[in-house]
Amino acid sequence: MTYFHPFRKLMFPWLLVVVLTAFPPNVDQQTVAQEKPVSAPPLAPAPVPGAQEEKPSDESQEKPVPEALQKLLTSGVALNPEATVVLDRPGKRVLLKTKVACRECLLEMLCCMEQTKEHESIVSLAGRAETVHAGLLAIGLQPGKPVTFQPEFRPPSGPKVDIFANWVDAEGKLHRQDARSWMRTSVSHYYSSPLPQPPPGIKLPLMELRYDPYNKEILWYGAMSVEQRDKLLSLWQDATYQEAIRKFFKESQSKPMTADFVFAGSYQEVRPDTGEKYYAAQEGSLICVANFSSAMIDVAEVSSASDGGQAYEGWTERIPERGHWAVLELAARPK
Repeated sequence: MTYFHPFRKLMFPWLLVVVLTAFPPNVDQQTVAQEKPVSAPPLAPAPVPGAQEEKPSDESQEKPVPEALQKLLTSGVALNPEATVVLDRPGKRVLLKTKVACRECLLEMLCCMEQTKEHESIVSLAGRAETVHAGLLAIGLQPGKPVTFQPEFRPPSGPKVDIFANWVDAEGKLHRQDARSWMRTSVSHYYSSPLPQPPPGIKLPLMELRYDPYNKEILWYGAMSVEQRDKLLSLWQDATYQEAIRKFFKESQSKPMTADFVFAGSYQEVRPDTGEKYYAAQEGSLICVANFSSAMIDVAEVSSASDGGQAYEGWTERIPERGHWAVLELAARPK
């Protein structure tokens, strides 16, 4: 495996970016695709007189890019034909035109490539991961090293990257915020604590409280509210039980993400079956919140991809509706 450090020795990274994106990978595949005959779409059935036309759902219609976001995207130079990756060299940032994919997911990505891992990523990007990588090179960032798990765990390294999310609400107001505010520590799992016997006089399960007689543990699932805590504490005054309930309440409260992102750089490898070179981040792991060796940008902590690591979920009420546009800013953290 070779870490992906393209173009380190070239003197003009911006010119290189233009050349790179002018000749995207897999040209032969694209040419073949263009030569395939295109079938005409089937004719729509004739309308029935008096019948009401069925309107397509909102999700079947692509929403227009809000003017404020479009203006932001014109502050730099588009690096790909889709105009989804924009280089703003004076501002020392790379802008990504993304679309909200999932608001309630247990997350592995903040941003994935389109049609890859949208079920575990807040936003997705149409284009190629190599283009984003080249844009980061053009603003002066050099990749570090991806995470390794064997023979021992080593977190990803590289220059820190600040990521901001820009989006427009239903009233047309432009918002710009730290993208980490869209994520919180996951609470959608069981919490357990030793307890020699089930609470007497309490019929379980109660709310999300359960007892495991085989392992002699009391369990709670998900976030516990103040009202639930107080109700459970009033049911039994046993010290071990009381300590378990207070522990469940404390550990089940959502906390905002505070970990840093780093430009790890992913890697380039050759497919053994075809001999084709590929950039691993293209398969989905563009900006990760769970450690992957294929991540272009990774979270600099032990994450959910490692045993006992941190896990994140979308902070649903803070994220725009599914299908809405959002522009991510990737910028080198000032030293």
